[in-house]
Amino acid sequence: MRRIGLSLLLIGIFLLNPSVFAVEILSIDSPKIRISIPPGEEKTGLIKVTNPSSQPKQVRVYLEDWRYLPPFDGSKEFKPAGSLPFSASSWISFLPKEFKIPPYGTQLVTYRVKIPKYAKGGHFSVLFFEELLEKPKVEKGVGIGVAVRIASLFYIESEGTIIRKAKIENLSLKKEGGQLKIKADFNNIGNTDITCKGTFHIIDKKGMVYARGKFNDIYTFPGDVAKLKADASCRLELGFYDLVITLQYQDGSVNVIEKTIKVSEWGKIEIISSK
Repeated sequence: MRRIGLSLLLIGIFLLNPSVFAVEILSIDSPKIRISIPPGEEKTGLIKVTNPSSQPKQVRVYLEDWRYLPPFDGSKEFKPAGSLPFSASSWISFLPKEFKIPPYGTQLVTYRVKIPKYAKGGHFSVLFFEELLEKPKVEKGVGIGVAVRIASLFYIESEGTIIRKAKIENLSLKKEGGQLKIKADFNNIGNTDITCKGTFHIIDKKGMVYARGKFNDIYTFPGDVAKLKADASCRLELGFYDLVITLQYQDGSVNVIEKTIKVSEWGKIEIISSK
């Protein structure tokens, strides 16, 4: 009779076994690690793993790939190491790969990142720390073990080669009742990840602000196209206005887009020029 081991992630644990809410899980001091390394060189670092409970914990450590998923709101997908286009998993080594943490104890995990000489742009990986919460039980020939894992996300950039650039396409403005709705495609045309926060405002030729609002935050890898959306209450009369969109990226850089818009007597809004 064949036994199959199943490892359930945190969400699955909570749904299937509410008592797990009482379990104190591991914590790490580096949930995100962003490193810039010259091509052909390497850097090392430490991740501190802490056991906050009164029970010892057995931990397994391993690498996987990851990427953002549509609608690019920060949701992620995890895949086997080396399977995704921007994988950095083969560049990372670490020790130890398995360890036991005593009650209220800590464990340091050492990692080394070595970038190939030919590497350009951003590459990504994730280091998982997995603990078994329950010993596997055999039910009808199936071994079921409940496990939880926490992660350190790696953002690795090849120094001197980074292009963080995006193109705004298919911009549209529409009035629906008393609401102004703005939509656009955010196309990551660079070679690394872009996290974007954005705002807009609409002003007349005298500088009076008629509307302002905030776009949804988006998270993209190279080649991803995300939807920027925003709305605001406003009443635009017949005439010409300036639309100013300000996008701020995670490295502090800012992309400002200015458009002249025309409101017709029927309330239709047209984009007639760029500044």
